[in-house]
Amino acid sequence: MGWLDKVPRTEGGGLFIGGYAALHSQQPLFQQAKITHVISVLDYDIFEGDYLKAYERIHVRLDDDPNENILHHLHKTTEFIDAALSKGGAVFVHCAMGKSRSATVVIAYLMWKYGSSPEEALKQLREGRGVCEPNPGFMEQLHVYHRMLQAQDAESAKQIYDTWVNEVDPLRDWYSFRSYRAQSAATKL
Repeated sequence: MGWLDKVPRTEGGGLFIGGYAALHSQQPLFQQAKITHVISVLDYDIFEGDYLKAYERIHVRLDDDPNENILHHLHKTTEFIDAALSKGGAVFVHCAMGKSRSATVVIAYLMWKYGSSPEEALKQLREGRGVCEPNPGFMEQLHVYHRMLQAQDAESAKQIYDTWVNEVDPLRDWYSFRSYRAQSAATKL
């Protein structure tokens, strides 16, 4: 595991994954890899250094929590990666540690681009960064995304997503509310 790990066997070879620390401490590596685009998948704001202005960026605000809906963002992140790579750019996808959230985004891209299953895409990703391990909730959502990608048309894909949201999200809301109440109670102590 390095600061900036290359995702193997991708067209153009310009897809990289890593942790938050690399974004702020490894600018020479970014220049060497010719990074042009950055996807940050974090539940907090990013320190805005002047050097970050050199990159086209998107920030997906998500916690590494199995109850988070990362599926909602996968179309946007996949399009962002594909557009950057199609123009000859290089993309760095990161979360806090470069293990779960960023891995989920990269796996979704590999599934979309190469028709891989979630397990095949994870195996490919681990060839470049062995520590990648999406949390169980994100793996479940990658399986839903896989079904969406295999759908006959956009309406069928939307129906798959809507069914998943209606079955799962009410429970997620309940668990999130319980977690919020527990944190609030602990803060008052």
